[in-house]
Amino acid sequence: MNIHPVKSDAVHMPAKARPKAAPDAAPEAPEAQTVSQPGKADRKAGLVEALASEPAVRPEALERAKELASDPDYPGPNVLAKLAARFIRDARHTK
Repeated sequence: MNIHPVKSDAVHMPAKARPKAAPDAAPEAPEAQTVSQPGKADRKAGLVEALASEPAVRPEALERAKELASDPDYPGPNVLAKLAARFIRDARHTK
């Protein structure tokens, strides 16, 4: 059996993380990144492009959130009871 270890030096990432860009700005590709597998850069570029083409705000989700926020019975007593029980259980485990 012949086992080849994974080489971690094949991918170089920037030493310092960059701050997040504004929501309407397109994501930047790091300059110091190198890719060892052929085709991986093309897939990444395709994913970045697809993400950039998505809208920052989904109107249907925003409308649903507004409806739920205006409903005085949301989320309902069962959900609130489950949440309260979970908070109590979690608080007991953190002591």
